[in-house]
Amino acid sequence: MNTRKRSESVQFTLRLSQAQAERFNKIQGELNVKSKSDVFDYLVTFASAKRDDQEILFYSLIDRLGEMIGKRLQHVETVNQLHLALTDSFIKYAVSALPDVPAQLLEAARFRGTQIYERINITAAREFQRRRKSDAYEPSSLGIDEDPEALT
Repeated sequence: MNTRKRSESVQFTLRLSQAQAERFNKIQGELNVKSKSDVFDYLVTFASAKRDDQEILFYSLIDRLGEMIGKRLQHVETVNQLHLALTDSFIKYAVSALPDVPAQLLEAARFRGTQIYERINITAAREFQRRRKSDAYEPSSLGIDEDPEALT
């Protein structure tokens, strides 16, 4: 079994302008190589390596962006979970502190509770709109660090 690698021989002709031929010869002199195929090999290797470096850089930037977005979403999820936990605790406290309503007043109490609930929702919506128009939801106001390096 022959373990030597066979090299393929491909021949082609380069048609170069005068300026291109001069640059090609200059590169051959700088590399201190004898054949034009060595110059061609160097140029192809250099160009493909540069492309590979750019591709690696691009994918690393995409990965970093994905990590940053993931961390931001984790921060938002944490705040949402805290909000839900606080709301749950408040509702449990409020329900436990309410007195029992006599049966004859139950209908009036439900009606009054519904009106209060609607007013609370309207007040919350107005407050949300007011904050949205101000800078209350800007990252700096929310305590979110804008520096990407601070997230790592």
